[in-house]
Amino acid sequence: MSELADAQVGDELFGLPPEEFVAARDDLARRLRREGEPEAAKQVKALRRPPLSAWAVNQLARRPGEGLGPLLAAGERLRAAHQAALAGEGAAELRAAAKDERDAVAGLVRSAMELLGEAGHPTTDATRDRVAATLHAAAASPEAAAEVGSGRLTADLDPSGFGAVPDGAFEGEEAAGAATGRRGAGTTAGRAAGRGGRAGVEPAAGGNGDRGAAAEDEAAARRARRAAAVAARDDARKRARLAADQAVLATRHAERLGRLADQAEREAGRARATAAAAIEAASAARERATRAAKDLREAEDRISADH
Repeated sequence: MSELADAQVGDELFGLPPEEFVAARDDLARRLRREGEPEAAKQVKALRRPPLSAWAVNQLARRPGEGLGPLLAAGERLRAAHQAALAGEGAAELRAAAKDERDAVAGLVRSAMELLGEAGHPTTDATRDRVAATLHAAAASPEAAAEVGSGRLTADLDPSGFGAVPDGAFEGEEAAGAATGRRGAGTTAGRAAGRGGRAGVEPAAGGNGDRGAAAEDEAAARRARRAAAVAARDDARKRARLAADQAVLATRHAERLGRLADQAEREAGRARATAAAAIEAASAARERATRAAKDLREAEDRISADH
């Protein structure tokens, strides 16, 4: 029964539109309790609704065709090239692998934004950055790749630590989407209210509604600013790590060139010593040849004088 529950969590919950997740999760938990699976029901009830960015990545992983395959292949190539580069070789391969990984992420981010737009959800810069961060994490870590590939993310991933982004760090975009929904007809909140509040959405209070909405919008803006700051921090952290890796690579390359220069200098010293010895030997040979020629002339002179 637990295996069946796991399959239902993947098929029925993470493939649903975000606004239907909570109601479907609670229905499944109640059904599991009725069927005598309290532990499975507790686990299902503890599942968190994915933020829009994680939901979009889940849909990328679950869609037919190549899905995340090219990204995961590019990430595997990049990790191998990175290790080779740190060993002092394959810098060109590292640059090519990094470009392939960036291109794969950029293409998937565009697809994720299209999915969100088609589902009627906001496609903000913060959401775009969070999707990109999760995809970069999947390319950088086999563990993150497996988590993203499962299509069951409940939080965004951080490429600098390959873990979940802190709770509440990126809530501004969802809150802004909710505020937009209150101003439109037939919104998610309205549908949930029509179902008797199954999605856990409470009706808006009357009276000071305008002031309450303005206050909520201001809070959403503050959260959005925090989200942007966190995204900028993560991007700076990633650039710093890349710069540090490049510095290590450059240092090792310089050390390797230094070793080659030392070796060349030693070989040049040995060659100079050999050449000097050859010059001395040639000089001695010339001297012997000169003496031999002199002795020969003297001998010939003596023979001529005797006749």
